[in-house]
Amino acid sequence: MDPYLAIVVDPHRTMSAGKVEIGCFRTYSEKEIKRLEEKMAKEGGSGAGAKMSVPIDKIEDLGNHWYKYYQLEHSFFKSSSDNVIIEKLWNQYWLNTLS
Repeated sequence: MDPYLAIVVDPHRTMSAGKVEIGCFRTYSEKEIKRLEEKMAKEGGSGAGAKMSVPIDKIEDLGNHWYKYYQLEHSFFKSSSDNVIIEKLWNQYWLNTLS
């Protein structure tokens, strides 16, 4: 069903930050995208090359389809039992890796 929701784990940022980097995104509906593309065409462009008030570094960060989705605020939590499970998995991973 349109629109879509995605939860994304960024492996590059996770490795460089040393902690899991997660982003949540929602696509615009086809109707919303069509309206935005018409607006961009009027302003002298289309797609990712359109002249809009979006900084070029943000376009590069979000990709060629930057105008088809937006980032959602999110938060995650873990309970004390989650900590125990994660610790056991982590220790098991490292034992297997080192051996």
